Amino acid sequence: MKEPAPPSPVEPESAIRKTTLKAIALLIGAAATLLTPLVYLSSSNPLETWATVLVAVIGWGSYLLVRLDYTTYMPHLTVYSVLTAASLSVLAFGSVRTAAGFLFVAAVAGAGILLGRAALIGSVVYSVVSLGALTLAEARGWLHTPNFTVGTKVWLTHSAVLVVVAILVFYSRKRANIALAQKMEELQLRKRTEHERDRSMERFARIFRSSPSPMLAQSAHSGAILDVNPAFERCYGYTREQVLGRMDAFLWAEPEQRASYLERLFAQRRTDQERVTGLRADGSHFEALISSEMGDDPQDRLIITTVADITAQNEAIERLRRSEERFAKAFNFSPLKMTITRLSDGTFLEVNQARDPVQGLHKKDLLGKSTLETGGWLSPADRQTFVERIQREGHLSGYDTRMRHADGQVIDARMWAELIEIDGEACILSCFVNTTEEKRREAQLLTLTRGMAGPGGDALFQALTMHMAQAIGADMVTVGELHPERSVRTLSVWKDGAASQNFSFPLDGAPCGDAMQQTDLCVHLEGVAERYPGDQALIDQGFQAYVGQSLRDEDGTAIGLLNALWRRPIQLRADTRALIAIFASRATAELIRLRRDREILHLNSTLEQRVRERTADLEKLNAELDSFAYSVSHDLKSPLRAIDGFTRLLTEQLQGRLQTDEQQLFERVLAATSRMGLLIADLLALARVSQGTLHRSLTDLSTLAETVLRLEQEKHPERVLRWRITPGLVCLCDARLARTVLGNLLGNAVKYTRDRADTLIEFGQHNADGDPPFAFYVRDNGVGFNMQYADKLFKPFQRLHMPSQFEGTGIGLATVRRIVERHGGSIRAESAPGQGAVFHFTLAGSGPMNPALPRSPAAAA
Repeated sequence: MKEPAPPSPVEPESAIRKTTLKAIALLIGAAATLLTPLVYLSSSNPLETWATVLVAVIGWGSYLLVRLDYTTYMPHLTVYSVLTAASLSVLAFGSVRTAAGFLFVAAVAGAGILLGRAALIGSVVYSVVSLGALTLAEARGWLHTPNFTVGTKVWLTHSAVLVVVAILVFYSRKRANIALAQKMEELQLRKRTEHERDRSMERFARIFRSSPSPMLAQSAHSGAILDVNPAFERCYGYTREQVLGRMDAFLWAEPEQRASYLERLFAQRRTDQERVTGLRADGSHFEALISSEMGDDPQDRLIITTVADITAQNEAIERLRRSEERFAKAFNFSPLKMTITRLSDGTFLEVNQARDPVQGLHKKDLLGKSTLETGGWLSPADRQTFVERIQREGHLSGYDTRMRHADGQVIDARMWAELIEIDGEACILSCFVNTTEEKRREAQLLTLTRGMAGPGGDALFQALTMHMAQAIGADMVTVGELHPERSVRTLSVWKDGAASQNFSFPLDGAPCGDAMQQTDLCVHLEGVAERYPGDQALIDQGFQAYVGQSLRDEDGTAIGLLNALWRRPIQLRADTRALIAIFASRATAELIRLRRDREILHLNSTLEQRVRERTADLEKLNAELDSFAYSVSHDLKSPLRAIDGFTRLLTEQLQGRLQTDEQQLFERVLAATSRMGLLIADLLALARVSQGTLHRSLTDLSTLAETVLRLEQEKHPERVLRWRITPGLVCLCDARLARTVLGNLLGNAVKYTRDRADTLIEFGQHNADGDPPFAFYVRDNGVGFNMQYADKLFKPFQRLHMPSQFEGTGIGLATVRRIVERHGGSIRAESAPGQGAVFHFTLAGSGPMNPALPRSPAAAA
């Protein structure tokens, strides 16, 4: 909005008044001065001349007063002096018709313009009375005879009076213009004030509505709520319509707080940040700070109140207080030594009461001093490195360093540090532990690891004794093997920091004998030579302390001994015991390995003889099996053929003379001999598959399966057999035995599907994801079987169907299993009654084949 232009500057009325008075006084003085000689020359009455002189004196006197800034009463003096001079001029002239009469008009005009109402009335009364008296005197003839001759003095008098009146009129107009300008200025000022007020009200309304803090406006006279902002609605849960016109008592949870608040507000006209408890629409309380101010408008005073919900702030402060309390407790009661130091110079600001495990200093020894002064850092460079790293990373975990103990000893320490800020200053919260003992144990473990490593045998025993002596500080360490004559032969000796020659020593009368009898450590911390006076070696070498550990086999039999000796009394710590136990365990394992190696060498020396003996036994068994096969072929089959022949001969000779039941008996004999022949043939086949050498070659199983199924179709011309064979299935196997496998499996599939109108037999191979991978399978849609009896499938003479249902001897699948196992494969079956059967088998070479291998000529046979 465009601001109205400010009014033009107006000349002050006091200056205009002074200028006007100065001009009038100057005009009166000058005109009267000019008239004085004219009057003197033209009039014979000297009184008339003195009257003109008086007017001139009045004019110049008034001018002088104006110049001297005596303007307060100067207009009154001038007006009444002019009236007096006018009266004297009339008296001197002798008639009211003189030109001086115009002075009454000019004086009254001046009084009306320059003076107040009282002066104006006084001048009018004065003029009326004077003119009345003079007129009466002239009428009665009390005045001398006037000279009505018109001349220059009359013109000058009239002109002077007119100019004075003009000046007064101009001054009056000027005053009117000034008054008008002032009114216009006041009007503009009022408009600007109202405009600013409207803008302020608009801004206040925007602030009121958009303020994030709850605000409400109330009448100071009635206390009624006049308006609330949206933040108030969100805070209190009331809508604007629900609260307008109501008193605010329902917003206070504690009426006493409201009474105290109103008392202070009306007394001080404002309150600031007063803590109260508010009440929401749902009945919940909340902590708040309210600030109120009362307006100055006497007609309609407003109370504007701002509410700040500090519930979250109080909760945050409480959480902070609790956090600080927990931190203080954790800091002060921590068993670890914790400190707070200034980042800039390392000065200790706070130290807890925990024992100092690194420097051995107390809280009073650290506060106010720097870490360099107390020996916390060995050098300024060490601290600078630490400071740069924590500034870069913000915190450090497990920072290893070295510090100086109060006794001057350098200690290994590990620090945990966090960069924090206290009162705007960067500080370091840190805790530290003494890791000297840990470093020592790490060195021991490193020594132990090196002692455990090695290629084995003598080198390992030597490394073991060396590192054990270094780890436990022993003067001599030996590891030896127990001999049957109760003596020990050392396998390695480490003495006085160097390897030494192996030797043998007896167990009787020595601490080694007691150690060999115990399963745990045998320990003599001092005086071992005095306890075993019969062991001259202890006395000669000056050993005072001894630790021994027997080495035992898996069954607890002692097989060796690990010894450690010192020429001084010792204190055996728990970690030293653990180290000795670990070294003893490793020595035991290596000694057991050496003894097993000896046994293996002994067994290898007799292995060839045992192989030859086993080969001879196998050859003998094969010869006996061949003999058995020959016996079955000739000794069993010959009588069987005789029975069959004679039975057929009798049947032919007695043909026509046999009764029906006799004929059936002869048929049963012939069927039994035929079944017996099949059993013998199957048994021979089963025996043959276990003999001989496998002749593996790349065999086309798809072609074999096709051949077998075509032969089965020729055997059963009355049936329509349908099969599905995956082409190109090859396997590295014995082709003759593979044909036997497929003959049995596919033959069974044909047999057990004879009751199916639509026979389907499948032969294929699983992929790499199959179970097992790359296994072959034979699937049919025959009668199937119950998997509960699947364990009988591959056992000789075990059948899942009655002979009256399906013929067979129960040897076929047993033969298949034996062939598959000879090839290093496996076979299993899946089935359900009425849902067919699936046989999965592998022949060890069932995976992807190399097409460059030669194919077996038997594959197509």
